[in-house]
Amino acid sequence: MSNEKPVTISARPRPFSAPQSATLTALMNLMIPASTDGRMPSAASLGLYDDPGWLTPEARAVLDRGLDALDAMAQAAHARAFADLAADDAMALVEAARREHRAFIEAFTLQTTARYLQQDSVMIELGLEPRPNWPKGYEVPEGDWNLLEPVRARGEIWRKV
Repeated sequence: MSNEKPVTISARPRPFSAPQSATLTALMNLMIPASTDGRMPSAASLGLYDDPGWLTPEARAVLDRGLDALDAMAQAAHARAFADLAADDAMALVEAARREHRAFIEAFTLQTTARYLQQDSVMIELGLEPRPNWPKGYEVPEGDWNLLEPVRARGEIWRKV
């Protein structure tokens, strides 16, 4: 008999809690605020985390723990929620979280920037056509194939089967 637990698949992913959503919004506003000229939107204004279903279970767990920890750090240091802190106080806690909750900061940065840069309005403002790479593709300049010589000189490094 196996000790494996059955996998439960939920039709609707669990939304972030209200405190987590507030912390997430404040963190996105710190990371990518709207441009002063109004052309580039803030990360928080784009609803990047409105559908948490695109997160892997691992990434979601890291974000849940990190958001809760960041809010707890704010409560401990300032007796206020992270979302209610002034920008300088919030950034000080983010810097502390870089040391204490590195996986969270890395996951948040990756998830947020990836989702932000996929938004049509952002791509247009960056001078890019808002479309997938394929089928039209993008022009890639020809490189220097001689850079592969050290690799070729190694010879075969695999086992033929």
